[in-house]
Amino acid sequence: MSDAGPRARQVCDGHAQADYLRQYLSSGKLFATVSADKPIEIASRRFGRYLLRSRLGAGGMAEVFLAEALDEGGEPLHVALKLMRKGTSVEAFHDEADLMGLLSHPNLVQRLEIGEAFGRPFIAMELLVGGDLKALMEELRRRRQGLPTSIATHVVLELLKGLAYFHQAKTRTGAPLGLVHGDVNPANVFFSAAGEIKLGDFGVAKSRLANIGPGDGVAAGKLHYLSPEQTRGEPLTPASDLFSVGIILHELVTGFHPFQAGSSDTASVMNAIRAGKLSLPEDLDRALAQILRRSLHPGLGVRYRTAGEFAGELFAYTLDRGLLQSNAGVQAWLSRVLRL
Repeated sequence: MSDAGPRARQVCDGHAQADYLRQYLSSGKLFATVSADKPIEIASRRFGRYLLRSRLGAGGMAEVFLAEALDEGGEPLHVALKLMRKGTSVEAFHDEADLMGLLSHPNLVQRLEIGEAFGRPFIAMELLVGGDLKALMEELRRRRQGLPTSIATHVVLELLKGLAYFHQAKTRTGAPLGLVHGDVNPANVFFSAAGEIKLGDFGVAKSRLANIGPGDGVAAGKLHYLSPEQTRGEPLTPASDLFSVGIILHELVTGFHPFQAGSSDTASVMNAIRAGKLSLPEDLDRALAQILRRSLHPGLGVRYRTAGEFAGELFAYTLDRGLLQSNAGVQAWLSRVLRL
């Protein structure tokens, strides 16, 4: 089992992070690298060197727990501990763990440590106490409150930075991995205590070079955030992830989903995604509307091909409209509006 080292200690550095942890741990509102309405309290128990405090959420492949250990200096270290479910493909879980070990970028959720205890592999990840984008969007809808355009575009620009790195990631020998995330959706976009935006959950990521991810013909992402290619079971490219980012941008700036948001009928949602027909508000800025139309075009020949291309047009828009934002601005807005 490898030591998390200096990077792990950075997770809880600073008074802001410590304050957030105290507040969330006491209030039952902690969010980490999973989407969960509230933690499920469990009897504290040891799992390797970690003490499990509460279950934050669960998916098909794993459960995620708030856990703590002591760092090299004897100080408390809080992490999001992802434990493989029994009956899950060990190979798939290890693929995600190995992939996270190759990735190091401020806009991607970081792996701190991997190991195994009681026959269950685990991934210790940085704990992101600012919540996920899905929870934020739901809270804003509950309050009937919109997201400022400057915050919305900043979130998407930071997400595109992470994807630009992800799509160009290489092996340790320098060979391109040819990665596609395959599950970009608001539940996988997280906020740190400092207002950083991070993309997580690489469980269905695919690689052209390595035998990683679900096979072709499997639509493994969230239904309402699939690309047209995913709905048809076709091979994925970075443009597939960018389509999903376009859906998120649409939701953030208009307040509604572009494709059959209220429907749970798989065929209806997939048909709407393939058709790509948008009904944008008449008062939406023309330049922003043009970005949305291109990002959500069903044709690969029209859509943005790279995250940099998408980010370039969106960044130019934010400059021209005086909408540039910062992580500190995001953190201040979250604190002020949601009282985090």
